[in-house]
Amino acid sequence: MSTIKKQGIRNTVITYIGVAIGFVSLLFIQPNLLKPEELGLTKIFIAAASLIATILPLGVSSVTTKFFPYFRNAEKKHHGYFGFMLLFPLIGAVICGILIYAFKNLIIAEYIQQSYLFTQYFDLLLPFAIIIGVNMTLNAYCSSLFKTTIISFFEGIVSRILFIAIVIFYYFKWIDLTQLMYLFVSIYLVQVVAMVIYIYSIDKPSFKIDSQMLKSVGVNKLLTLGLLLTLANFSSIGLKHLDSIMIGKYMSLDYVGIFTLATFIGLVIEIPLSSLEKITNTKIAQAWMNKDIESIKQIYYQSVKYLMLIGGLLLVGITCNINDLLSLLPVPYHQGATVAVIACIGAFLNVATGVNTSILFSSEKYIYGTYLLFLLLIIAVTLNIIFIPLYGITGAALATAISSVIYNGIKYFIILKNFKMQPYNLSSVKILLVIALSFSVALFIPSLSNAIVSILVKSFVITLVYGVSVYVLNIIPEYHKYIKTN
Repeated sequence: MSTIKKQGIRNTVITYIGVAIGFVSLLFIQPNLLKPEELGLTKIFIAAASLIATILPLGVSSVTTKFFPYFRNAEKKHHGYFGFMLLFPLIGAVICGILIYAFKNLIIAEYIQQSYLFTQYFDLLLPFAIIIGVNMTLNAYCSSLFKTTIISFFEGIVSRILFIAIVIFYYFKWIDLTQLMYLFVSIYLVQVVAMVIYIYSIDKPSFKIDSQMLKSVGVNKLLTLGLLLTLANFSSIGLKHLDSIMIGKYMSLDYVGIFTLATFIGLVIEIPLSSLEKITNTKIAQAWMNKDIESIKQIYYQSVKYLMLIGGLLLVGITCNINDLLSLLPVPYHQGATVAVIACIGAFLNVATGVNTSILFSSEKYIYGTYLLFLLLIIAVTLNIIFIPLYGITGAALATAISSVIYNGIKYFIILKNFKMQPYNLSSVKILLVIALSFSVALFIPSLSNAIVSILVKSFVITLVYGVSVYVLNIIPEYHKYIKTN
């Protein structure tokens, strides 16, 4: 747990610095320097590219997480696993290119009326997806070497600063929209180059594949898992980006921009989970290989407890300040308040189930997760088709939240039934009581005329009530020794 805690803390600190940059960017810079339609263009573009990019590596990111422990041998350069791994996105790029251009006219016909700008840059989509897919592959390799901080640094800080720079260039008309889009894609290419340089500096990987080692692990097993997890990853990322893509089909790009900004606020709650998963994915896979069930239970139980604590504070703080926060933005974005609240609730329910995804997908029961994700994608598509025409962007938020609740609920019962792990106890009940109490107190705090002052006052009171309640209820007694009482 010491390695997990150390890297988890580093990742969380770096990620929150990135989120602070992202908040300034998405809540102040982008809404004021880009039109909602232009903001929507960048968001639907990355959503579509990310969806393609999950298919492109053919599941090798998950294969790496699960099977790299079998190849791990620094002296033998991990038996050439690096070279074997890169074959997947190479083959996937060819397959995706054929499929995308076979259906190009059909896709453009679906989007040209509501999202004309998106269709104008369609040919940039495949290169963007290839870059993202390769980057995902490199990140998985880096994580398997237990080097996750660098990933958080590039994704959370460097890429966001570079994007702010090109938005400013565009606002002052130093570049046009086409150049903005090409530079936007180039940011991710910079990350790929930097990751390759970093991996070679710490690991000196080999492209020479050890065929004997592959045979001993089982090539068919690796390929089968890769194909299955391609479906799982496609469904997983699809659930994250589906709403933006479908809003672009039914509504204008303006609403994609408004929706993206509102849901980004809710995603802040999931940051601790994302940071923790970057290191626990590999640790849990190693524990399954060693049949170390107790370590997995410990990680699972602790993740639920601490993520509920952090997520609960963020949930109360954001939902109670949402109107003041949005009042700082241009008027079109004010209509995203309900979307943000729904996104926050869905995000909290997601983090409150801990690292259940890592446990399920690195276990021998990973096939259940694959089927479940595919089922959830179908449910999410259906709900979006029903809710978006009825309720607009609020309907998209509801569809995503409902899908997330179903997904995490079923994962919980699969893990409980198959591995006898149940992470909730009296501490979980106490945390829910703290959340309810803090929220109740916050309701009685009036909004002030100055939105920033109002946010600061409410946040201070909420944090104080939350912290004192956690201490009084003895939820994390292991940290009481750090608090002086006399």
